[in-house]
Amino acid sequence: MKMKTVVALLIALPTAGLLSGGAIADTSEQLATCKAALKAAYGEDTRVRMYGTKSYRGVTTLKLKVSPEGQSSLSLQCSSDAETDEQVVLKDKNGEMLAS
Repeated sequence: MKMKTVVALLIALPTAGLLSGGAIADTSEQLATCKAALKAAYGEDTRVRMYGTKSYRGVTTLKLKVSPEGQSSLSLQCSSDAETDEQVVLKDKNGEMLAS
């Protein structure tokens, strides 16, 4: 990719609203909240890795790979409604709620 193309994208994406700092900050705050909830549930030595996000009608869902120490890894989802105050809902990969 040429430098002109990169510069043009860096200028065009925020203008179009596709790369907003607010969305990035919200996702990182939600990830921190999800990590804290998972570490409380599975122990402090639990490793959490985010491998995807999706947003639909104000609900942001993070797809997480959770590796509790001494156990096999789990694929979980952590959802948060934009209108709630730092509340997250943990679900397994089939969508069944684990904790809130």
